[in-house]
Amino acid sequence: MLHVTDFTMYELDTQGLKTLMLGGQVYRYADRYTIDKIDHTDNSKTHITNLRADFGIYKNDILTLDGNVTLVRDDGVSYVTQHAKYYKKKGLFVGNTDYILTQGKNRLTGTYVDHNNISGKIHSKNIFATYFLE
Repeated sequence: MLHVTDFTMYELDTQGLKTLMLGGQVYRYADRYTIDKIDHTDNSKTHITNLRADFGIYKNDILTLDGNVTLVRDDGVSYVTQHAKYYKKKGLFVGNTDYILTQGKNRLTGTYVDHNNISGKIHSKNIFATYFLE
């Protein structure tokens, strides 16, 4: 339906900026957007969350991300993985492949993660963690 290069989308509500999404090549279809070099910031939850990937599909408030996926929150939590989904309404980040989570010097690796940005709960599989206690 639409093809745009150097795409910027602002989603506003009565309290201000809710979502900022940037991309290189963007295609809009009747039911979804496909975005190369996606850069998506969600300011609607407890933490401001920025997601980036080589490629993304945005459909029904769900971002499906592929290739060099990063998530960075305003409190210093960050993830790196190759494939993930972000359920915007739930504030839920889900990665089904190997990932690395860091926060400061702390580092956790695993093969699956779901992190709820609202409750702060994290579920993971096959983890190895290095934590520095003060």
